[in-house]
Amino acid sequence: MPRRLRAFLCLVATAVPILAWTGPLTSFVLVGDSTAANGTTPNSGGWGNGFCGSALTGNIASITPDTPCINTAHNGATTGSFVAGGFWNISLAAIEGEVAKHRRTFVTIQFGHNDQKIAPPESMAANLTSMVQQIRAIGAEPILVTSLTRRTSNANGTVADTLGPWADATISVAQQQKTHLLDLHKASIAYIEAIGPDAAHRLNRLPDDYTHLNVNGTTVFGRMVADLMSASFPGHQLPIVPNPPLTFNITHGIPSF
Repeated sequence: MPRRLRAFLCLVATAVPILAWTGPLTSFVLVGDSTAANGTTPNSGGWGNGFCGSALTGNIASITPDTPCINTAHNGATTGSFVAGGFWNISLAAIEGEVAKHRRTFVTIQFGHNDQKIAPPESMAANLTSMVQQIRAIGAEPILVTSLTRRTSNANGTVADTLGPWADATISVAQQQKTHLLDLHKASIAYIEAIGPDAAHRLNRLPDDYTHLNVNGTTVFGRMVADLMSASFPGHQLPIVPNPPLTFNITHGIPSF
């Protein structure tokens, strides 16, 4: 995209007024692997910073500034190791803390990248089911999220997808447990194929890292998650900050960076 157009879109985005949220007190807790985690240095991590907001992304966020957004996602985690390593207990404590404040607490759960390496989809599905049930038991609302795609392409420009069966397992659990579902896997594949490999790789953490995101990548996919969430909760039920120019680019397959 020409530099002038990018600059114009950024100006438009910053001109969007952030209206005070007048709905119920709301919190978000993010659970998952590195593709959902907050990067701790520039050009690292997943979509968490772009959703929650961070100084690393110029404080660009997809939710209102007064909304707690606690990211407990952990690099390298599977649904099994997340529990065995004690990270799930950290997540539960954070969730319980927000519920105790009488805040409507949404918990996103996104795994698959590392489960794919060691276990069949059925194993991940069983672990996701347990997570969903535990979240509900303490009064919070689980939102299942399918895996962010890797940005590797076949010769014909289509995404070389290896995560499909694990995304399908997440969808199946969402149907069985009747949870909200954000099909990030499907949406991110459509976007990556639309913008093409060169633009897709401009979102990489490193030139040959097709999994993790730089600052631009977390901005794009944090917005994608927010838009999917808004669609799943129609009627302005959530404290999501609009970004019409970035949403337009995502939905029309236009690179923003």
